Amino acid sequence: MLLAGQITLQRDETESLSRQIYGQIRGQIEEGRLIAGVKLPTSRSLAQDLRVGRNTVMAAYEQLVMEGFLVADGRRGTKISEASRGFEGQGEPRERALSSDNIAKPRLAKQAHDMIDVRRREHPAFYSFQPGLPELRSFPHDLWARHLRRAARQMQLHPDMGGYGNYSGLPELQDAIIEHVRLTRGVVAEPEQVLILSSAQAALDLVSRLLLDAGDPAMMEEPGYSGALAAFRGAQAELRPLKLDDKAPFACLPEGFDPKLIYVTPSHQFPTGRLMGLEERLALLHYAERSSSYVLEDDYDSEFHFKGTPIASLQGLDRQERVIYMGTFSKSLMPALHVAYLIMPPKLVSPATSMHRNIGSAPAVVLQYAIASFMQEGQFRTHIRQMCLLYQQRREHLLAALERNCANALLPTQQDGGIQLLGYLSDQLLKQGWDDQSLSHHLRGHGIENSPLSSFYWSGQMDRRQGLFLGYAASSLDAIDAQVELMAKLIAER
Repeated sequence: MLLAGQITLQRDETESLSRQIYGQIRGQIEEGRLIAGVKLPTSRSLAQDLRVGRNTVMAAYEQLVMEGFLVADGRRGTKISEASRGFEGQGEPRERALSSDNIAKPRLAKQAHDMIDVRRREHPAFYSFQPGLPELRSFPHDLWARHLRRAARQMQLHPDMGGYGNYSGLPELQDAIIEHVRLTRGVVAEPEQVLILSSAQAALDLVSRLLLDAGDPAMMEEPGYSGALAAFRGAQAELRPLKLDDKAPFACLPEGFDPKLIYVTPSHQFPTGRLMGLEERLALLHYAERSSSYVLEDDYDSEFHFKGTPIASLQGLDRQERVIYMGTFSKSLMPALHVAYLIMPPKLVSPATSMHRNIGSAPAVVLQYAIASFMQEGQFRTHIRQMCLLYQQRREHLLAALERNCANALLPTQQDGGIQLLGYLSDQLLKQGWDDQSLSHHLRGHGIENSPLSSFYWSGQMDRRQGLFLGYAASSLDAIDAQVELMAKLIAER
C-alpha cells in the first residue's frame, strides 16, 4: 500500500497540493514503483497522513482515475489500473530521459535532412557588424507603442477583428503595402494579391510548397541567400545555380532546363550587393516566359538607397504575370515583428491563399493593424528617410575606417544602399594564409560579428570567392572605429 512517506509536499510552491499529490503518484506509477493492482489508502487516511484536506486528496485521485492511472472500485477502494502495466520496461519518465542514450534516434524525413544541412548561424543578441540587423535604438518606440495601443483599442471596439477573418491579411495593411510598393518600387498590383506572413522564411516556404514537387527544376543565385536554399532543398527541388560571377548570367540561361521557379534578389543581390541592370532583367523575364517559369523577386532591403532614384522592381516590368514579389518589415522596422508579405500574380492568388491558410503562418492581427496605421500616417516613410541618412553616414564612416586600418586586407565593394558591406580578402591577406572562414571565426571569437562570403556558395560548381560580410546599420560611429581597429590588430597577429 502507498505510504505517505513516499509523497513530499512543498507548501510554499505555486503548484497546488492536489496537483503535487497527483504528480508524485503518477510519477511512481510511470517509474514502476507502484505496479498494477496495488491498492491505495483511502482519501481520508492519506489526507490525515499528509495533513491536508480530504478534498485535496480526492481531487488528485479523481484526476488519476480520469486519466486511466487508477481504478475506483466502490467499497473495494482505489487501486493502480491494469493499463499501467504498459509502463513496464519503458524506462524513465520523459523529463528524466531527455539525456538518455538508450532512446532511439528520430527518423527524420529526407526533406528535413536537406533543410538541416543548410548552415544558418544563430544570431547573437548583439554584436557590432552583425549582417542583416537594422538600427533598433533609434526606432521610434514611443510612436510605435501608440499605434499598438490604437490597434488594441480597435479590437476592443470591433470584437470581430479577433476572429479568423481574412487569412490572406488585414485589408488595411494590404492597402498600405500596395500604396508603398507602387510609389517606391513601381509594383503593379491590387491589394487582393497581397498575402501577409510571419516572416520571409515563411514566404519562401509557402512559394516552395506551392510550386515545387520533389525533383522539380529550380534555379537560384550563387552566391545566394541560405534561407532560400533551405526552402528549396526542403522541397527537394533539382536546384541549379545562376552564376553571378559571370558578366551576363541571364544571357546564357540553359535552354531545355525549364525551371518551375527562379529566385533572385535583383535590386540588391544578396550577398554581393550587385544590381541587376535593365538588359539582364528583361532577359530574365523573356526566359521565364519561354520556359513557363515563375520568378520569385526578393526585394529584402530595397528601401535603403542612398543616391539617386532606386531602379524599379522586376515585378513592375513583368507583362506576363510571371513574377512573385516578396518583401519584409524585418529591415525597415525590426526583425522581432515577424511580418513579411508576398504579392502574387493574379492566377496564383487563390491557391496561395488556400495554402497559406493550411500552413498557418499569419502574424497577429494587432501587429498588422499597427503597421498599417504606422504606414497610413506617413511615419513609415519618415522613418525610412531618417534611416537612409543614418545608414549612409555609417557606411561612409565604415569605408573610411577600413581605408585607414585595413586597406591592405579588405577590398570593399561599391554600393549605393543596403545595411551591410562586402569586403573581398586582398591577395596580400590570402598569401598570409588567411581564408574567409578562418578569418571570420577568428574575428567572431573576439566579438566582431560577420559572415564569410564563401558560406553563400552552395552548388560546388563555382570557385568560392573570399570575403567578409559586415553589417553596419546597428553600429554607432564610435563602435565602428573601435571594431575596425580591433579587426586590423587581429589580422596583423597572423
